[in-house]
Amino acid sequence: MLLPVLQAVSQVAAKDSPTVLNLSFADQQLNTALRLMQGQIVGLRSSVLPPWSVSLIALGVHPATIAEAQQVGGNLQGALAFLLDRGYLGRTQLDMAAQERALSALLPLAWQTSMTSSAPWTDAPAELPLNSTQTRQAVEAAERHAALLTREERSLKPSSRFAANPLSVPALLGDDGKERVYHAAMRGLSLGEMSQRTPQRWDTLTQTVSRLLREGALRPQNAAAPREVADALKAGQAAPDFCLPDLAGGELRLSALRGQPVWLVFNRQSTCAMCNPHHAKIITMHERLRERGVQIVSVWGSPLEDLSDGIGRQRPPYPVLADPKDETYDRYGLRMSLKGTLDPRNLSTMIQGFRMMGASALKDDGELLRMPAEFLIGADGVIETAHYNSYGSDWLPLERVLSWADQQKPASSKLN
Repeated sequence: MLLPVLQAVSQVAAKDSPTVLNLSFADQQLNTALRLMQGQIVGLRSSVLPPWSVSLIALGVHPATIAEAQQVGGNLQGALAFLLDRGYLGRTQLDMAAQERALSALLPLAWQTSMTSSAPWTDAPAELPLNSTQTRQAVEAAERHAALLTREERSLKPSSRFAANPLSVPALLGDDGKERVYHAAMRGLSLGEMSQRTPQRWDTLTQTVSRLLREGALRPQNAAAPREVADALKAGQAAPDFCLPDLAGGELRLSALRGQPVWLVFNRQSTCAMCNPHHAKIITMHERLRERGVQIVSVWGSPLEDLSDGIGRQRPPYPVLADPKDETYDRYGLRMSLKGTLDPRNLSTMIQGFRMMGASALKDDGELLRMPAEFLIGADGVIETAHYNSYGSDWLPLERVLSWADQQKPASSKLN
């Protein structure tokens, strides 16, 4: 039967006997199952709900205590009883958590119509489970909070995905919710996955996404990024901030390295026959540079999943960042050059690169005509040397980098 969701939930909750209600949608990530008895929601299955363990951690229960409760209790009810009996969790806290979880599950459905089916809950418990919550209160709360959402926010679905703009970092400072959503989008999470892992209630999440879209920090995943190549940077200018995913996990924000000098290397694709030999040399210099407090950071115009088969094979002991959309490249003023790519001075380096990378050096997972660049950035975040390769293998002389490093004050490295 096709019914408005909240109407269906209210009708089934009014039944005298325990019932299982299944709500089905064209977008299967909205599919939700509820167990109802005595006018209460006592069980939920939804793609936007985090595990109960996440809800308990948010209440201040230590993960080790939750693990002990699960082991002793054997199931959710036993674990909750353990936490209540031992004083790790208060009854009021548990009731609020159950209400919040019901609201979180119903919110993205509040304006939806679904196919509904219900069946008797044949093995329902004799007494209400500890995690039960009033259906009427949950439905009214969902209606109230849904009314505050805009049409744009209502159009978002658990399956929606967004691309993070790596250059929008300054707009995020000081807002933990926006930062969590931004970094989750950078990791490729859908809104449903964000709701589970961050965790944020659906209305809060969609409102945050809406703000980030307006500010340009996010864009729909399939939307093309506007291309505007900035002028080449010069010594004395502040290094533009950015945030990019790291092959080693997580993300790196350039401004997080403020206080130590940085050797920033922009490369071509992950298997580039001109870039990988250069990094083989950089790797041999890493320890000497680390002793002088210099942090090496490399950026590659390839998807994160392709870095392992390219530069990742060398296991660099420094951050290896992915920017497949070349947004930081454009902001730093890097250019394309067919002449620079075909320059005969590249030949010896390319031969070495093909020996290192084999046939994978021919893989095109980035801009083949992109000219690399390197920046020596002071501890204050100001560029001290800006070097744009005139041809593919026209890297900064390593002696010059070492001389610059020798002039830096030793400092403890924040990364490697």
